[in-house]
Amino acid sequence: MTTETHRTSNAKISEALELLNDAAKEKKDELKGLMANKYGHIREAMSSGVEHGKEILKHTQDFAQETIDQGKEKVLAIASDVDKRVHKDPWVYIAGTAVASVLLGYLLGSKRK
Repeated sequence: MTTETHRTSNAKISEALELLNDAAKEKKDELKGLMANKYGHIREAMSSGVEHGKEILKHTQDFAQETIDQGKEKVLAIASDVDKRVHKDPWVYIAGTAVASVLLGYLLGSKRK
């Protein structure tokens, strides 16, 4: 291949690359539009999924708070009931605590072979 033929080939390749580059610049906006239209539904689905997730989280937090509040009410009611019973007849509870303590002490203190 001669030097002049080589220069002509390089010039043609450069010209072709320049034409491709110009065409790509012209089609850039068109390609962006096509991509946005083609994948826009995915973006919409993801954003609606995020919104749905936020709603579920809010409902879960509300349910958890309700459950905690109900639990507090039940514990306070039971504690109030136990307090009334202990104040009404304390010796039964003192004797029960003493018996439970002796049994627990015996079980923990006994040696096993």
